[in-house]
Formats: sequence, C-alpha cells, structure tokens
Amino acid sequence: MLRPGAWRAVVDRLQGVLVQGSGGDDAGGEAPTRREKRFVVALCALASIRVFLFSAAFPLFSNVDESAHFDLVSKYARGHVPAGLERRDADAARLLVLLNTPEYLERSDAFPGGVYPPPHRIVTPEQRPAFEREVRRWVELENHESTQPPLYYLVAAAWSLVGSAMGLAGGHGLYWIRFLDVILSALLTWLAYVVARRIFPNRPFPRVGVPLLIAFFPQDAMYLVNNDAFLPLTGGAAFLGLVLLLQGARTSYAFHAWTGLLVAAAMLVKFSNVAVPIVCLGVVAYLVAVAPTGKDRTSALTKSAVLLGVACVPIAAWCVRNYLLLGDATGSLEKARFLDWTVKPLGAMPDHPIFTLRGLAFFWQETLALFWRGEIVWGHRPLASPRWDFVYGVSSLVFVVVAVAASWTWRRDPRSTERSALLTSAALFFLSLAFLAAISVVYDFGTCIYPSRAVPYVISGRLASGSLIPFAVLYLSGVDALLPRRVPAPLRWACLIVPVAWMTVSEFIMSTTVFASAYNWFHMP
Repeated sequence: MLRPGAWRAVVDRLQGVLVQGSGGDDAGGEAPTRREKRFVVALCALASIRVFLFSAAFPLFSNVDESAHFDLVSKYARGHVPAGLERRDADAARLLVLLNTPEYLERSDAFPGGVYPPPHRIVTPEQRPAFEREVRRWVELENHESTQPPLYYLVAAAWSLVGSAMGLAGGHGLYWIRFLDVILSALLTWLAYVVARRIFPNRPFPRVGVPLLIAFFPQDAMYLVNNDAFLPLTGGAAFLGLVLLLQGARTSYAFHAWTGLLVAAAMLVKFSNVAVPIVCLGVVAYLVAVAPTGKDRTSALTKSAVLLGVACVPIAAWCVRNYLLLGDATGSLEKARFLDWTVKPLGAMPDHPIFTLRGLAFFWQETLALFWRGEIVWGHRPLASPRWDFVYGVSSLVFVVVAVAASWTWRRDPRSTERSALLTSAALFFLSLAFLAAISVVYDFGTCIYPSRAVPYVISGRLASGSLIPFAVLYLSGVDALLPRRVPAPLRWACLIVPVAWMTVSEFIMSTTVFASAYNWFHMP
C-alpha cells in the first residue's frame, strides 16, 4: 500500500504530465510539449495492452461473424479473391469445427452440471467421422461476407502470411491474425492525437482527452478478426486529410492526391464508410467556393479534381469488377438475398417506426450503446451493463449537440478552423448513423433474425465506427464546453479520467468469465 503522501506524489505527477507545459487554462494553453507526447505514447502502449488482453481472452469465432471473416482472410492469403457468395474454405472449416466454443451462443446450464464441456483440440479416430460430417456441413454454407471490399482482407492476409513464416499455425495462427488489432489500436490512438492537435492546438483538455478516450474505447470489434477493426483507422486518416485541407495547412497536388487515396481506402474497407466520400465532396465544394476568383479559383478546381480523381479510380475499379461479376456495383444484392432482405415498395418506407419520436429514440439509444461497446454475447447474453448503455446513449447526445451548438454560438472566432473541423466531424458522425437508418427503412427483413420485421432497425454501431475519431472530437469538445472555465485543471481532468477508468474496470469485471474460458489463447497449448 502507498502512504497518503506517496499517493499525493502520484497525483501531482499525473497532473504535471497533463497540465504543465500544456496550459492549465484552455483559453490560453500552450503548444504540445515533449512530456505530453510521451504521455500519448504511453496511452498508445496501454491501448495495445488492453486490446491484446481482450483479443487473447475471447475464444475464437465470436458471434460477430468472425468465422466468415477468417474464411475470407484464409482465401486472400492463398491469392483467391471471391467472385461472389462462395462456400467456406475446407481448411478454415476444419479449424472452425476444431476450435469453436459453445460459450458465445449457448448458456452453461444447457450442459451437465451447468459447466461448459472442455475443448477438444485433437480429433481421435472415433471422433473422425462426426468431425468430418460437421466440416462438410460448414463447407456447404455460403459465406455471406464474400463480396465485402478487399482492403482489410489484403492487409490481414499479409499479416497472416508473416505469422505462417514464423511457424504459427492452427489456433495460434488464428490468434496472430487477431493480434493485428493490437497494432491498429496503437496507431489509432496516435492518429487521434494528431487530429486533436490540429483541431485544438491551444486547448490541452480536448487535445489529450481525445486520444485518452480512444485508447480505452470499449468497442469489442477491435478484439476480433473482422473488417470493422479497420474502419476507425481509415476513416480517421481520411478525416485528418480533410481537416488539413480545410485549415489550408496542406495545399500541394501531392497532398490532395494522398487525401484522395485515404478516402478511397476508407470505402474499400467497408461501404458503411460511405459518409467519408460524401463529406469529402462537401469539403471540396466548400474549398472551391471560398477560393478567390482568378488563378486561386483555378488552382482550387484542379487540385480538387486531382483529389476526386484519385479517390474515384480505386473505388470505381472495385465497383466495375463487382458489376461484371455480380451485376451489382456494391455486391450488396447477393448478401441481401442470402439474408432474405428485399427492398420495400417506396410507399411502405414512410411507415417505418423510426419516423416516430419513440422509434428515433430507440434507434439512437441502441445504436450508440453498440457503437461504444460492440455486439459480443456470452452465454447467449450481451456482455453489457444497462447503466453503461444508458450513459453511452445520453452522454453522446448531450455532448455532441453541445459541441455543434458551441461551434456556432459560443465564444469562437467565426473564422476559426476549429469550427469547420467540428462541423466536418458532425457531418461524418451523423451521416454514418443516417446510413444505418436508411438501411433500416429501405429493406423488408423477411425471415432474418437480426434485423427483423418485428424490430426493423440496423443498430450495429460498429458499422459507423469509421467516424470514431470525429465522434471523439465532438464528445470531448462538448465536455470541455460544458465545464466552466473557472474549474481547476485537476478537477477538469478528473471529470474525464475517472469515468474512463470506471468504464475500463467495468469492462474487465463484466469479462471475468471470458478470461477464465478454457477455450481462449491463455489456455491454448
């Protein structure tokens, strides 16, 4: 145990890292210091450790379509890009049957003594016929994720081949693919800091608060093999490029081309990142509109053409490929057919409950809860706390609305680039949610279990996680706007650090049975 004096020294040290040299008063803070950067590097390390622990703790093949994504990584690793909804790979199916766990979708009381059976990592001669029958059953199933854009699978396949070269195979090879998320979490935390430094150069609270929130954000898609893990990084990188263009910090043709590539990358991870190119079009139109007439206007037009051209070429190439192979530019029709989704008649769309106040409130609360924590279930129950879900939904609404309102009405210079960055953040976040709402309205979900005709909402918040960094920017800006300027710096930081620490501890407590699972990496021979 530390003595009271020692605790005081620890607190003073933390306060010094966060406040000293970064400005105790947000209104007149100084530029980032070396000490602040070291603190953010520590946040990157903590983010990696946290993601590693959870990635290793969760058994393989979670309920969030992880087996389908692993199947695609396996196919890409051997150089095969699916040309439609294809059947599962036989080798991937064998690993699935061998290493699968009942803990996600079945309750323990369904087994003798209320205890899950131990894992069977070796198939005996007696078990071989039943094992092969189960493998054939999986091979006969179509992989409904087969038409997803390729970027995540290309990167994960390359990472998988590195693991194979190191001799990792079987379950350890599968966990190696998951551990790519460990690197992604560190990169995402640092990217969040770079973005926050550009938007809040003289405001240390949101500048450091944004990467701190990102480092401990409990979205469980970051623990699994799935393309959603790539959404925040690619969406955030494209957002940074747009912010730099709005600030006039980068004006070269090369940077416009680079930003175009980042926009394309965001879309080629998953089409749920569609908000990125839409906002990009808005930013380009704004930059052209505000450019002075004459030579500057011509320069803005040509640079914008370069950005849009570079962004469109890779996206168009993938869409043309889909159209030639599937008759559908996005590849979504095949997946919709598999899931028994059909487009509703135009006249039936306004009848959706989302157009009522109660339905809209339900959509917001459920989507934001899953945006924060993800969708993993354990023992056929969500790994969730109703209280935390309520906090996620309500605090997101309050702080995001306050941030947008403050950018227009509070003590802000109308010419400030912070305003344009906050409005761009809001556009990305709300358009990402609007994409989910649009799918909810357009489709009749037939016999699908989720979403269903009874509850016709697409509330998978992870699909909107390409806007995670913009959301964190809005969230911290809203917190900062609501805290009175006279609040001392230590108390201001406590208002962020205490909830984040409590949230993280709660996540570990809710996952105690997960860490004890005999099926996870910690118990793998």
